[in-house]
Amino acid sequence: MEAHDRAAAEAFPGPDFYEVLAWIHAGLCPESYMEIGVHSCVSLRIARSETLCIGIDPEPRAEDCPVNARIFRLTSNEFFKRYDPRPILGGKAVDFALIDGLHLFEQALEDFLNLERSMALRGVVALHDTIPLNRETSARLRTTEFYTGDVWKVVPWLRRYRPELEIVTVTTAPTGLTLIRGLNPEHHQSTLDGSISDFAGLEFDYFERHRGEFLETIPNCREAVAAFCRIGGPTSGCR
Repeated sequence: MEAHDRAAAEAFPGPDFYEVLAWIHAGLCPESYMEIGVHSCVSLRIARSETLCIGIDPEPRAEDCPVNARIFRLTSNEFFKRYDPRPILGGKAVDFALIDGLHLFEQALEDFLNLERSMALRGVVALHDTIPLNRETSARLRTTEFYTGDVWKVVPWLRRYRPELEIVTVTTAPTGLTLIRGLNPEHHQSTLDGSISDFAGLEFDYFERHRGEFLETIPNCREAVAAFCRIGGPTSGCR
């Protein structure tokens, strides 16, 4: 773990992804926030106290979670089968969401598609672990403590099947954070089943050869993140 952490810090200098999340929360001032994969609630605690939060995780350390978060001890698939997030949030759509759950391409993609149906039109979805560190830590079968799985495949999938989305990836440690906007809650995906096996079968070599074709990166700085999220102008800022 220590060796991989050092390699990630060298590959992506500057603030880590928790700080990037803090920039977004501070700038967007979301009324509602949803997080898939809360674990020890480190990222969930970044949300402002005024923000209504939903956290989903089958084994969360709920004692560490903030009081403004409602925690569901479920897998994300179980949650979306049982619940619509909007009534839980007092009728509000989701302004900001983070996907950091099961680190498999098909699950992360399903999480995104399920989330999109409840997102605000100007909402932002963040997807963690989209710049894999190396072959070993990005394998579908986990053999390391430091682990991204093959979540990176969601980005080329979206580029192919959802070209209308705005997608950038912040080069932040430990393994990148992809931001997605231009969402369409009315979108119905009809090509998911037929495309899963093609993308799930891609190897790390594909990422190394083609990353420049699908991975649009932005600098790891507050200004670049704010520009993408449309943070700024006379109506921005928390009141």
